[in-house]
Amino acid sequence: MERHTTDWVEDFLQYSENSEPPVIFRRWVAIGCLAAVLQRKCWVELGVEVFYPNFYIILVGPPASRKGTALRFGTSILDRIGLPVAADAGSRQKLIDRLVHSNVTEGAGNLTLNHSSLTIISTELTVFLGYQNLELLSDLCKWFDCEPRYLYETHSRGEEEVINVWVNLLGATTPMLLQTSLPEGAIGSGFTSRAIFVYAPDKGKVVPVPFLSTEQKELKERLFLDLAHIRGLAGEFKLSKAALDLYCDWRLETEEHPPFSDPKLDFYNQRRPCHILKLAMICSIAKGDSQIIEENDMAKAIWTLEETEKDMPKVFQGVGNNRLAAIQIRLERMLEVRRKLSLQEIHNTFYSDANNAELGDILASLESRGICRISARQGLVFFRNQAMSDSDLALE
Repeated sequence: MERHTTDWVEDFLQYSENSEPPVIFRRWVAIGCLAAVLQRKCWVELGVEVFYPNFYIILVGPPASRKGTALRFGTSILDRIGLPVAADAGSRQKLIDRLVHSNVTEGAGNLTLNHSSLTIISTELTVFLGYQNLELLSDLCKWFDCEPRYLYETHSRGEEEVINVWVNLLGATTPMLLQTSLPEGAIGSGFTSRAIFVYAPDKGKVVPVPFLSTEQKELKERLFLDLAHIRGLAGEFKLSKAALDLYCDWRLETEEHPPFSDPKLDFYNQRRPCHILKLAMICSIAKGDSQIIEENDMAKAIWTLEETEKDMPKVFQGVGNNRLAAIQIRLERMLEVRRKLSLQEIHNTFYSDANNAELGDILASLESRGICRISARQGLVFFRNQAMSDSDLALE
């Protein structure tokens, strides 16, 4: 079948362009939507391992960074597809019941597949997860790996099972809420090592009156038609030789030089190859039905993940025992958004959290890390992105 879009992800970005969510939020919502319709019907094999295209995508940003808006662009299309979707909140048992009732046996080409595929969409992830809900977090860890059998206990019927589990998650939260809802032991391993945290410090741009142009309304319909078509596809994705070579080169390079040295992201480092192969399937299916992962699909998957990882550590800043860390993070994020703050404004904002000496230590720490530049003469603090040149920071 001829597609109505040239690249589903890029066209989704064009459809949602006249809005305020950051591009990175909208990109990952598009990825999550494609994963939602592929379900456990598609996979890629690499040696003895099999990878299915499910993700735990979590949009993370401060309040009013338009996380929910980004999700609504996706759900407005997914709702018309009629997929099994879990509610925002509910008990663990209700979620398991929803997974049980998602089980279907369906034919696609020469294949007959039985699977229990469920997408969770949560605009308030911490409401969905609850407070330090170890049992649910443990379930999510098991479901991510798409095991052929998931066993669970019921009060009345004893042990039961779900066949061919596949769970996909699209959620949104703030850094502070995420850190308070997760047990300390869960940060750095388990659930967080399986999730892709998509961070943005603020909304993407200001759009006083968000709207869809006539062309974007037509594009939305084309996106729906292609997504409905993609839902009917099934089977194995194959890696071209060039794609496999690129993956192997990338794998060897990143194994020797992992992107993160922070212990909180150490186990995430180990799961990056899994994320890359899942993303490569998405990049392939976004453009056509071949189910061949070409070299450019692999390259785009690598670029997408590495761009997202640049800001991923900011999600877990402040996790630890330093009392001043939370204040430092708030100040850093204020600078990132405002670009310039007066020393007086900083003291007025944080006077109840830290004394003058402590604020001085925090500013000195930020400056030593290259986060800001302090002009004592002007009484100003400038945000300094390492990619910016000194001329960009010329004092007014």
